[in-house]
Amino acid sequence: MRRPDGFDRLDESADRAEPAPPQGPAPVADAPAAAEPPQRRWALSAYADLDDEPVEERAPEPALERGSHAQRVDRAWRAAQKELRADEREAAREARRSAAQARRARIRSERAEVRRFTAGRRRQLRTALITAGTLVLALLALVGLVWSPLMSVRDVRVEGAERLDPAAVQAALADHVGEPIATVTEAGVAARLQTIPQVESFRLEVVPPSTVIVHVVERRPVAIAPADGGEAVIDAAGVVLGAVGADTGALPRLVGIAPGSEEFDAVATVLVSVPAEVLTATQSIQAASPSDIRLTLASGQVVQWGGADESRLKADVVAALLATQDPATARVLDVRAPQHPVVRAS
Repeated sequence: MRRPDGFDRLDESADRAEPAPPQGPAPVADAPAAAEPPQRRWALSAYADLDDEPVEERAPEPALERGSHAQRVDRAWRAAQKELRADEREAAREARRSAAQARRARIRSERAEVRRFTAGRRRQLRTALITAGTLVLALLALVGLVWSPLMSVRDVRVEGAERLDPAAVQAALADHVGEPIATVTEAGVAARLQTIPQVESFRLEVVPPSTVIVHVVERRPVAIAPADGGEAVIDAAGVVLGAVGADTGALPRLVGIAPGSEEFDAVATVLVSVPAEVLTATQSIQAASPSDIRLTLASGQVVQWGGADESRLKADVVAALLATQDPATARVLDVRAPQHPVVRAS
């Protein structure tokens, strides 16, 4: 084994340094020392400068490739292809990553544009929703208030009644007292007022929180017609209004005229057209046909009315004749031609 430089055996150095022994016999006193073998020691002079000089490391020598030249070329080509494929995969991943980032950026930009262009519409929609919600809440609160006991019917008033007793209407509507005011409808009131023939029509007025006002229009009694068990007061539609009373005893009586006939329809038109003073002055009405109507007055005068046409004009002419003609001489008033009335003594 080769020793490092500077590592020399001391005996060899001594051998080289000592001169040749002199010729002659050796001294006797030194004999035991000459018989001991020489001790071999390494010189440490080579370690003196190790702490001052850096140790140079040799680079590992590349391992020699084995195989033929073609095999080495093939291995190099395969390594290059593998590295190329790795680079292509890395480039594809980078391209996909860039495309995804660009797509996300485009989507964010498009959403920002949509939000910017639809901001006004969103505000309108938000306002509409808030308004609708407020209205719904107000409606619910109103419904709850209307259906609460605070909004129940406690007072029923009747207006427009002249010959009709208001207590009869209030008694017919007594079922509504205590009910929620929202449940009072015209259909319900009409169903209850059908039992009162004197009511021709009505108008309902609801006054919160608890008042109901019924404005009635009464039927107008125009004549007295025969009925079962006596006489009854009727209106122009032939509706029986009740028995003859002190306030209806002066109405004209229908003689030989049945309600619902053609003669009655013609007479009803006359009764609606004549003024109240002529109606109260008439004692009876006869009609041989719809075009031959005669009125007999309380004074004994006879009015030849004719048909129901021009009844308003005929009524005005009769009123004028009664005011100007003497009942003693004008016994027959012929207004069948109202433009040319005729007055006869008999």
